[in-house]
Amino acid sequence: MKRVVEFALALFAGFAVSAMAQPRPGSPQMIRAQAPVTAVALSAISNRAVIVSRDKKLTLWDLEGSRLVETIALTTADIDVAAISDDGRWIFTGDHSGNMYVWDAGTGRAQVQVRMHHYPGAVSFSHDSKFIAIAPMGDPVQVFDVAASKLLYETKAVTGGTAALAFSRDGGSIATADADTAVRVYDARTGKLVAENRDFLLEPLAVDFTADGRQVVAGGGDKILMFIDAASGKLIRRLPKTEEPVAFSCLKVSPDGSVVAVIFMKAENMTQAAPVVMWEVLSGKRKSQWLPDKLALWMDWTRDGRLISVGFDADSMVVWRVP
Repeated sequence: MKRVVEFALALFAGFAVSAMAQPRPGSPQMIRAQAPVTAVALSAISNRAVIVSRDKKLTLWDLEGSRLVETIALTTADIDVAAISDDGRWIFTGDHSGNMYVWDAGTGRAQVQVRMHHYPGAVSFSHDSKFIAIAPMGDPVQVFDVAASKLLYETKAVTGGTAALAFSRDGGSIATADADTAVRVYDARTGKLVAENRDFLLEPLAVDFTADGRQVVAGGGDKILMFIDAASGKLIRRLPKTEEPVAFSCLKVSPDGSVVAVIFMKAENMTQAAPVVMWEVLSGKRKSQWLPDKLALWMDWTRDGRLISVGFDADSMVVWRVP
C-alpha cells in the first residue's frame, strides 16, 4: 500500500466529496491479527483474504465465519504488495528489498521465489490462476507460469515502469497502466505489444478489461475513466470528470461486465477514507456511491456480482460487503 501513498503525494491536490445519496453496507466484518497489520489482499470469488502483520506472519482467512485457514512465516513484514489468485490457491508477497514469493495456500510452501532489482509496483494473477504478472518499480513486467515456477517472458521497458496491470478474462491479453501516461495491451502468451493509448495527460493508475476482453477501462490522475479499444488502442469514450483521482489498482469490472467499480483517493491526506463508486458500463451512469468509515485499500467482485472491499485498522482487517 506504500505505492498508493507515493503516487498520490507526488501527483495530486485535494477536493470535496460529491453529495449524492450513498447506500450503506452493513456493519463491517473485523478480522483481528496478533500484531499490527501492514498489508491485506482479497479474492472475493474464493471468499479468501490475506493479512500480513508486523510479527512477520501471513495469515489466510476464509471470510465465511472469519475462519483462519493457514499461517505462513515470512522473513520480513516489509511487504509492499500482496495478492491472491481467483481460486484462492496462490498468494503473492513482494517486499521492499525485491524478494517476490508465490505461496501455495494449501501447504504454506513457496512455489515461486525470485529476487528482483526493485520492489513490486503492481501484480496480477490470470483469472484461471495459472500465470502471474509482476511489475517491479521502474522495470519491465515479468510473467511467470506459477505451477512450473518458470519465467515465460518480460515486456519491453517503458519509462518509469508500470503502475497497474490486469489480465483479460480469457487470459489472452494483459493491460498495463504505465508511468509514461500510456495504457498498453500485450499478448499474454508472448508479451508482444498489441495496442497503445496515449490520451491520458497524467499517469493512469488502474486498469481492467471489460468482460468480453474487447475494451480496457482505465483511470488515474486525470480524474476521468476512459474506455479503450483493446485491439487498436483507440479511445472509445470517456465518462464525465470525477471529483477525485482513482486509487492505485482500485478499478474492477464486475464478472458479467455490467458495472465498473472504483475506489478513489484523497491526495491531500491519504489516511482519510475516500468514496467507492460504481457506474453502469453500457450507459455510463453513476449507479451508486458510498463512503466507508475507514480507508478502503482493495476490492473484488464475488462470482454472483457483489462487491467486497477491504482495508485495515491497527491490528484488524476491515471487510465491507457493498449492496
